[in-house]
Amino acid sequence: MADQKKLLVVLISEGVTDRQQASNQQKALFIIKANKTPYSTVNGMDPNERERRDQLFEVSKIRGNYPQFFFVHQDGSTHYIGNFEEIENVNETSNLPKDVLDQNPNILTWERVFGNVVENFGKENVT
Repeated sequence: MADQKKLLVVLISEGVTDRQQASNQQKALFIIKANKTPYSTVNGMDPNERERRDQLFEVSKIRGNYPQFFFVHQDGSTHYIGNFEEIENVNETSNLPKDVLDQNPNILTWERVFGNVVENFGKENVT
């Protein structure tokens, strides 16, 4: 499944009052944009997105902690990939020297984790 196209969904809360969570959300979205990775958000505070938020909470088993990151696969399955710290770590390991990364293929880098993320599963993404 690692080679299959997938969508990145970020669960956020536009009304989060915890400063650390608010900061982490902002940083995470900056990291994703800087890496030019397509994503969509689900705002946990939006009543119209409450059902989807609850589905994501069920997958992650974590409620009320933002941001959370998920992959949605073409078969419709969703899995939790981590919180801000995990995304930040993947971003940081991407800056390790190439020879270190080549010798350690199990190190998670941005390309290894997010390289097959697409904006949607439309025809334009089938290559």
